[in-house]
Amino acid sequence: MSLQGKKVIITGATSGIGRELTLQLSEKGCIVGITGRRKHLLEELSGEMTGKSFIRQMDVSKPEEAQQELLSLIDEMGGLDIIVLNAGVSSKNREFKWEPERNLIDTNVTGFCALLNTAYHHFAEQRSGHIVGISSIASFLPNPGSMGYNASKAFISNYMQGVRLRIKKAGLPIDVTDILPGYIYTPMTEHRNDMFWVSTVDKGTAQIVRAIEKKKFKAYITRRWFWVAALVRNIPHRVWKYIS
Repeated sequence: MSLQGKKVIITGATSGIGRELTLQLSEKGCIVGITGRRKHLLEELSGEMTGKSFIRQMDVSKPEEAQQELLSLIDEMGGLDIIVLNAGVSSKNREFKWEPERNLIDTNVTGFCALLNTAYHHFAEQRSGHIVGISSIASFLPNPGSMGYNASKAFISNYMQGVRLRIKKAGLPIDVTDILPGYIYTPMTEHRNDMFWVSTVDKGTAQIVRAIEKKKFKAYITRRWFWVAALVRNIPHRVWKYIS
């Protein structure tokens, strides 16, 4: 599928994968709407884009407000073909405090579902559309130091699978793509020293763009992480306490 002229909205576009995806899709000829909490970063990014762009300040941890902002942005853009639900936060939370856990869930789970729901109904009404969600290889890896983050990514993948089945049963022409990145150099990961098979953000994002073009059900970024996912699915629960 050619992306030329497609209207795309990317949430969480101010850094990392979201930022690079914005630039690469703009170069592909997409009309891109970008959202994030920091308006000055959205304005800076808009200035770097090669094609037409729209910006909208949005905090996905406030779901009802974010839904209204999304609908307003769609209206301003004159429609929507693809939404990339990328906004998310990471927290180690090794002391298992409630406040960071709640903030993560509000953003990664509640905010994600609210915006997916809004996009779903818009696409169902117009009888076309493509929902892309950014999950993670972490969805397969229980981690006592970042339980909320890993579980939120597992939720995202499972939720999208359910949405895909709902779409199929309803006979709607809507595509759903689950993106599962492994380790990628971004501001979210730059402090870590335990990463392997690390991809640059431009290489990883280029593979995400190809997955969107091909309307894949699921894409591991980079592709070698498929084998890690296949392996960890078969690790017995009792073994995790020795390797996590």
